[in-house]
Amino acid sequence: MPSSARGPVRPRRALPDRPPSSLRAEIARWFSAASAARVTRFGRIYPGGSRYVCLSAPNRHRGGFFALYFFHHGVDDWRIYPPWGVGPSIVYWSAAGPTQTARVAPA
Repeated sequence: MPSSARGPVRPRRALPDRPPSSLRAEIARWFSAASAARVTRFGRIYPGGSRYVCLSAPNRHRGGFFALYFFHHGVDDWRIYPPWGVGPSIVYWSAAGPTQTARVAPA
């Protein structure tokens, strides 16, 4: 993804009935102190979009690892679901840009 590309900044919607939750509070809510959770990824959903953090921890019952993604919803507000208006999608960003193809005119 090109880091210089910036998309339009959309205002965050505020939910007055829900208190904000810091990232630290959300992590403490989902992981225990003994879980050895580590940040494995972080970044933006798309250039100029909301931030996310991925934490992974070993699964002591089944082996392997499991991960949770935390999404930024505004000032001091993090949740485990993406912000409103951001749904599942597949996006491909090319640093090289689109390629041009030559077309041959019919004779």
